[in-house]
Amino acid sequence: MNENILLYQVKPGDTLDKIGGTIGMTGNQLKDFHNAHCGKMERLWFDNLVGIKQIIIPKEYKSPEQLKREADKDLPPLHLTEDFYADRYFVKETFSGLSGNDLEIDYQVDIGLKKIQETGIADYIAEVRGYDFKKNGTVPDDKMSEISLACMESISPIFFTIPFAGKLSGIFEFEKLKQRFQEKRPDLENFFIGEVYKAYLDKFQGNLGNQEYILKQFSSTLLYQLIFPKMEWFHKTGNWSEDFCFVQNSFPVKCRMNAEYHHAEPETAETLLKGYIEEPLSLREILRGVWFTEKPEEQADGEIEFRYRTDKKTKKMLQVEAFVILNSEDELYRKQTIKLISNEKIS
Repeated sequence: MNENILLYQVKPGDTLDKIGGTIGMTGNQLKDFHNAHCGKMERLWFDNLVGIKQIIIPKEYKSPEQLKREADKDLPPLHLTEDFYADRYFVKETFSGLSGNDLEIDYQVDIGLKKIQETGIADYIAEVRGYDFKKNGTVPDDKMSEISLACMESISPIFFTIPFAGKLSGIFEFEKLKQRFQEKRPDLENFFIGEVYKAYLDKFQGNLGNQEYILKQFSSTLLYQLIFPKMEWFHKTGNWSEDFCFVQNSFPVKCRMNAEYHHAEPETAETLLKGYIEEPLSLREILRGVWFTEKPEEQADGEIEFRYRTDKKTKKMLQVEAFVILNSEDELYRKQTIKLISNEKIS
């Protein structure tokens, strides 16, 4: 017999409600439990126990609410903590689509989180630096990739503001990015010589004067949407609506989401978020990042999935992966996947 169940000897005057009440169950829950475990024993069809000698009861019953409360203890809390992030993650991003030519990018990301010390402010500052980029397994050697990476390195690390409840909200001391770039620009100009490079450096410097544009560039990437989650995602139930960017520098798209939580592993918990586009817009609108006035002939077909693996004891984010898919006429148009693995061992 299953070690988690007991045979209860029915006494005169017993009812399902009476027996269930002693172990925290309703009569219906007890009937369902008995019928699920009775095997060749007589099933219970009615609420009374006339003629029934034995019923199966749980040795230690836990209601669905109790089980959820216990499972929630394995997950990160509803608010951000300074030890939520590992110091470093190894990242692999893949882009694929109609062309059939997949692009794979590998790099590393360092994340440092600290609380803003000003009185009355619950926000955090996240120091983020990406480096050691490889494209399809090799260090990019084309000039445009080189100047792009060099410009980003010149303003790194970047400090983002993250609210107490999670999700990227701003860039801390944004004006210092432009100052940092101006100081390092002479070195860049000594290496990248020519009108094309000068135009690129001018454009990059000009963009650093537009905080809204720069914030959108970061916050609309799959990477930053994944590594800066809303902490409530780890405790969501049912279906809900959430906004995600499917393409960098495009607008957020409303998605219908649901969550699953898996706790079978002894040391880690898994949170899985899955959803699909529910907003009436077209694929062209998403790709161009512009809303059209006319109603779309065919609604955009897109899916999104975020998967988090966290340490049950420390609540640290150990491994995360995600994908976004855009389909056109029932065929894959664009797919982006990303996976981050921390350099830390499970506690």
